[in-house]
Amino acid sequence: MLSNLYQYGNLAYIGGAFHGSLHNILEPAAFGLPVIFGPKFDKFPEGAYFIKHSIGKSISNSEELKRAYDETIENIDDLSLQVQQVVKDNVGSSEKIMEYLRQRL
Repeated sequence: MLSNLYQYGNLAYIGGAFHGSLHNILEPAAFGLPVIFGPKFDKFPEGAYFIKHSIGKSISNSEELKRAYDETIENIDDLSLQVQQVVKDNVGSSEKIMEYLRQRL
């Protein structure tokens, strides 16, 4: 049900990363939503990827959440376009991986 609600949002706070189990950040990205999540995302490379591309922010406390929220909302239109571009640039990843594996197996 949650994945169907993202289409109505501007920004998503993704749970789990205060306990080391970051929930899916690709679902909101499919709708152009920048994401905010907790600090324990080491096992989830997409978290670092989102931060590197400035479409995700990791926070450790409520003050950082407030700051991340304010910064994101202030630039929401540009960030949404950036998220959409990152998604567009990575469409077909499964096919690329399968082709890589076919060539090497």
